[in-house]
Amino acid sequence: MATETSTTETTTPRRRSSRILLRVPLIVNTVDASETEWEPVETITVSKHGAMIRTQQNFRVGDTLEIRVRNKDRSARARVAWKSTKVTPQGVELGFEILDEDGFWEIAFPPDRRADRPRDPTSHP
Repeated sequence: MATETSTTETTTPRRRSSRILLRVPLIVNTVDASETEWEPVETITVSKHGAMIRTQQNFRVGDTLEIRVRNKDRSARARVAWKSTKVTPQGVELGFEILDEDGFWEIAFPPDRRADRPRDPTSHP
């Protein structure tokens, strides 16, 4: 008799790094900003590789955004990686992955989860 494997079970975590609660004031827009205005937002959580925000704009998964830290000369490109289906008066939550550079947040993060795991001696380098 064949057994089915649940698609929700995974052997490795999907996140590359830990998230921390941190409010960072940003302005965001699509890279091709032809029809939308810059929107002031704040991060809800940040990680070494991205963040989650609430937005009033209808960004789509896969959109490339330009993100800028308000009142600082720091910007990067990011890709919308996830978008909630739940809309609240504060907007819709979405997660983005920073494409340009490590260290965008200019803070020290805990070590990546994958770096913390003991190496399997039977695996190949």
